[in-house]
Amino acid sequence: MKAGFVLVFLLLSSPISSWVIWKQERQFKPLKEIPSSAQAILVLGSGGVPEPELSIYQRLDASALQRTLEGIRIWNMNPEKLLVFSSEGRKGYPSHAAMYAEVAKELGVPSDRIFLLEQGITTETEALDFITHLPEVKEIVLVTSALHLSRATRIFEVLGIHVTPAPAEFVVKVHPGGSRITWFPSFNALNKWNSLIHEWVGMAWIEVRVLLGLFPTPTAENLHYE
Repeated sequence: MKAGFVLVFLLLSSPISSWVIWKQERQFKPLKEIPSSAQAILVLGSGGVPEPELSIYQRLDASALQRTLEGIRIWNMNPEKLLVFSSEGRKGYPSHAAMYAEVAKELGVPSDRIFLLEQGITTETEALDFITHLPEVKEIVLVTSALHLSRATRIFEVLGIHVTPAPAEFVVKVHPGGSRITWFPSFNALNKWNSLIHEWVGMAWIEVRVLLGLFPTPTAENLHYE
């Protein structure tokens, strides 16, 4: 019982979960320049709600907004690059990709430099959608949440796309003056562990399928095309 209590206490303590996430996220540094060989900047989807009364910024969830803004920042380094937004959204309504593009256009990205991928609903199907619609593109800058970037990069590289990782939405940020550390248990720490385990299990599942030759290839069926 004592060991169980200690384990639960540690899992619910913010410093430990924050440190593990910090280590995972800091594998990648914010991009300072675009490789000349990269043919496109791809921003992976997260979420959003096309509620018409809200501004185009408020329609995006926090993660999607961070990814979109980071994609625009990177595109501004080289406006000749193609800026690609991905994610389907709910059937019959504007796609998430279309909502992200509205933000980009509002912030000065021309429509002719934007490409939408509107049939991916997971990271894997987003990658397959990308390959199906842009088969000539073999090297990209990949923008997604820092915690998700390892798994997303692995998916694209297994499918033959060379990736320059571009992290957005860092969960754990460290103040230069030092962080306030509390060991008081919280459900926020549990949420962090949930995010970490999701990424670890997802990465393991990729490797198992790669080993068994079961990783998907682009087809109309696995992209849910009608």
